[in-house]
Amino acid sequence: MSECNELELKPINDLLEQSFFIPAYQRGYRWSKRQVTELLDDIKEFQQQAENSNKNAFYCLQPIVVKKHNGDWELVDGQQRLTTIYIILTYLKDILALLGKSRYQLSYETREESAEFLRDINDERGEENIDFFHIVRAKKAVEEWFKAQDGTYQIKFIQTLLNDDDTGKNVKVIWYQIDESENVTEVFTRLNMGKIPLVNAELVKALFLKSSNFAQDVDDTKSRKPIQDLQQLKISQEWDAIEKRLQDDAFWYFISNKSITTNRIEFVLDLASRELDSEGILDTDKLKIFLTFNRLLSNSGDKDKPVDVAREWLKIKQCFMTLEEWYNDRALFHLIGYLVTQKVSIAQIFDLHQEAHTKYDFRQSLLKLVFSKTFNGREIDTLSQEWLDERLNAFTYESGAHRLRPILLLFNVASLLANPATNARFQFDKYKLDSWDIEHIRSVASDMPNSKDKQKAWLENVVAYISSDESIEAEESDVDENSEELSIKLEATELLQATNFNNDQFEALYDKVRAHYDPDGNEEVDNTIGNLTLLDSRTNRSYQNAVFPIKRARIIALDKKATFVPLCTKNAFLKYYSKQVDKMLYWEAKDSEDHQRAMVEMLLGFFQGVGVHQKELGHE
Repeated sequence: MSECNELELKPINDLLEQSFFIPAYQRGYRWSKRQVTELLDDIKEFQQQAENSNKNAFYCLQPIVVKKHNGDWELVDGQQRLTTIYIILTYLKDILALLGKSRYQLSYETREESAEFLRDINDERGEENIDFFHIVRAKKAVEEWFKAQDGTYQIKFIQTLLNDDDTGKNVKVIWYQIDESENVTEVFTRLNMGKIPLVNAELVKALFLKSSNFAQDVDDTKSRKPIQDLQQLKISQEWDAIEKRLQDDAFWYFISNKSITTNRIEFVLDLASRELDSEGILDTDKLKIFLTFNRLLSNSGDKDKPVDVAREWLKIKQCFMTLEEWYNDRALFHLIGYLVTQKVSIAQIFDLHQEAHTKYDFRQSLLKLVFSKTFNGREIDTLSQEWLDERLNAFTYESGAHRLRPILLLFNVASLLANPATNARFQFDKYKLDSWDIEHIRSVASDMPNSKDKQKAWLENVVAYISSDESIEAEESDVDENSEELSIKLEATELLQATNFNNDQFEALYDKVRAHYDPDGNEEVDNTIGNLTLLDSRTNRSYQNAVFPIKRARIIALDKKATFVPLCTKNAFLKYYSKQVDKMLYWEAKDSEDHQRAMVEMLLGFFQGVGVHQKELGHE
């Protein structure tokens, strides 16, 4: 929309003397009974809450977009809201008359009868056309709602609805007047296609770009206009640059867990508005951010103290620049990125940043918070290798994903930070856009697939593995191994191609495969954290409890395609943590112990500052 558009809050009372023209491109009235009732409920809820508030409190309706039209206002957007208010005022017209007030005027380009019908709604004519039907239904919803209230409530309600700003505690609309040069049909189309929704972001942008905000100290009109244009252009370009940066998923999912693709700049505006005066604005109001900035930039009615819009914009920009600084700092990126995954708000992190006297203090406060979030509120002072050994020994598969996932995620984060020679970063965007299972590295033998489809998929994975280069290269020097694998492949292929899939044959073949690839599989199930890793749900569930070498081959295949696999998951399946490297296709109890020991060492170093305070693992 044009940067010459004007935006302000108007009480409903200020609209009563106005006339609105509804053009042909607008559809008829279509609000449902539920929507009408919700509006009435919201106004009542505000009225009750406002009894204990100061007079500046108000309830805000969604934007009304208008353009001047032959002395009236062409209603570009907001017809449904204004018509509903009109129907409410029609129901309360006797009280309205006693107050010496009248309804605003509505006229239609193509539905002239609708204006007359709205002035005196006749239920019997509700079937004449679709517009009358919805108007009558809305009127009945209003009648039913008021009949359910206390007998005197109509007076309280209309006072709240129509109080002026001097009285306060009223209902207002966001009045968005577009420039006369705007093409109203294009504006209407854009709004209703959702490309430019009038949400907090768009409304705050319009506030900052109001021409009246700039060059107020320049008396000469000719000199003022170029200055206004230049200042508007600067803010507009910087706004667009911030929005573009926030569209980068790597940056967005570093600071947020919300999977949204539009209006991400509201996140920054919300942060920047934390210190502003929001007294009387409901926390539940969807437009709280806009209303807070509107109060700031409207000078609260004090024309002698004009707001420095450029300075207020700079505060928003500095808020964003702080986020970008954290993103570009490798240690802060991983600390804050991890904390955000644990539902720590960026607002809380801003508070820690303001409290810290030095960069070291800030990092250390983040490290302490990571420890507390990971270990159920514990203080970092309790840290020792023995304590960490004990804690990780207590974690098993039965501990649940909600307790295991933070540990395994932090193992990845700490591993990346431990190496100062690499610029590799954890991909929080890929992590958050997928779902993650806690996977046994060495699968549980007793979890045999129980449905025919799963059994067939399990066998297909076995055949695919034996046929792959991975299997051939691993066993090429062992004739007996190759012979056993060939036998398994033939039996599996025959069973898959059989007309009737035999469950007993599958069980025998399942045991044969496990005996070949997991000779110690009859040992007690290993549910220790050393036998667990993070794996995306799709890959994990496609395994159907496959044996270790098949899982390993799948991880290698994913890595070859540059598909995101967490570093420590890949390292585990490649046996980088294992001290015995002569059995690359087997995962044994010793491998789990080595894996868990690596976790302890890595997390101990991390909490001692390795990678956080520029230390190297094992050195001060």
